[in-house]
Amino acid sequence: MSDVEKIPKHPVLSWQTFECERGESPQSVLDAGEALYLNRGSLAIAFALRQIGISCGDEVLMPAYHCLAMVEPVLWAGAKPVFYRIGEDTSLDLADIGCRLTPAGRVLIAPHYFGFHQDMMAIRAFCDDHRLVLIEDCAHAFFGSVAGRPMGYYGDYAIGSAWKFFPVDEGACIVSSRGHLSGAATGPGGLFFEIKSLVNTLEYAVRYGRMGFMNPLICRILQFKDKLWNRVKANPGANVPAQSGGASGFDGNRVRQGSSGLSRLIMGASSKSRIARNRRENYSRLLSSLGDLPGCRPLFDALPEDVVPQVFPLVMERPEEIFPVLKAAGVPIIRFGEYLWEGMEKGLCPVSENYSRRVFQFPCHQDLKPEELDWMIGRVRDALLQKAVPESMQ
Repeated sequence: MSDVEKIPKHPVLSWQTFECERGESPQSVLDAGEALYLNRGSLAIAFALRQIGISCGDEVLMPAYHCLAMVEPVLWAGAKPVFYRIGEDTSLDLADIGCRLTPAGRVLIAPHYFGFHQDMMAIRAFCDDHRLVLIEDCAHAFFGSVAGRPMGYYGDYAIGSAWKFFPVDEGACIVSSRGHLSGAATGPGGLFFEIKSLVNTLEYAVRYGRMGFMNPLICRILQFKDKLWNRVKANPGANVPAQSGGASGFDGNRVRQGSSGLSRLIMGASSKSRIARNRRENYSRLLSSLGDLPGCRPLFDALPEDVVPQVFPLVMERPEEIFPVLKAAGVPIIRFGEYLWEGMEKGLCPVSENYSRRVFQFPCHQDLKPEELDWMIGRVRDALLQKAVPESMQ
């Protein structure tokens, strides 16, 4: 089975990244309030928990449909994760949350799945009524708005993930519209961290041929880097930075580590209108091309005007059969929530367990070329239509 993805799964740096804005820039989580730039989204959650003062014995309510990066910061803070149900449309089940509340409950984490927003006014009112601190998880929803307000506006804290929307190797932010970040500070990651961010960003761009006439020169530089790095690692006395972190890469020692200068530069200089426009156009194309195929259904069959999607999520009837076919063809597939926290009670939320296994997310980011999008659509259509034909007729 091939592990080589034929087209980029995530945004990739190119000269088009910095094109002039066309039309009005979309609202983003950075418009919601005071912001700090951090290294990863999971660290931003940990940063928020530290600001809140979460400690041993406290409870943090979070959805049963989650990634490990959402759970690990809670455990790092010494708190207990309490999982709640979601609906078929990924909306938070506030009635279920209410049933799970105890006097120890202090925080509610509310994610906007795949860029499609929750009913934040209802969630905000619920948190106010129950004296819960609200962390609005905008890792999938850097751009967009709810009732005219930017993503992240309703949370006491909001977190955003830069690399899901910008062509960067790392980066996240924590934002507060309520001024809870006053006095908070981050620290630099160091020279090696800055160089690593630059090299990884360029390597990804070169892999998919996005740097034009600069591609051959950058390739030679990267080849020299590889040789030099191999020599350093071969030296017994070399001080090679160690890899650390849990299953998701979370490392509590880096909670206050800031994002790289390159990531902040690219985030600031990128055309936001291009990001929103291309993502919406690509999502619409995927929806019209794949939405009526046998053996699947789109998780969201409409694209509201205030949504800038992260990905195109498709619910598969027979994921175990489709996944290896697409993987072997080099189709990039994202599996959010593929691994749920092992400590969560089985059967607590059938929707979450179902989506964990059956929802495949396909890229719709701004840097997909039209021919790449066409190629991916063709491979997905072929796989689904082939599996829809009885074996006796194949």
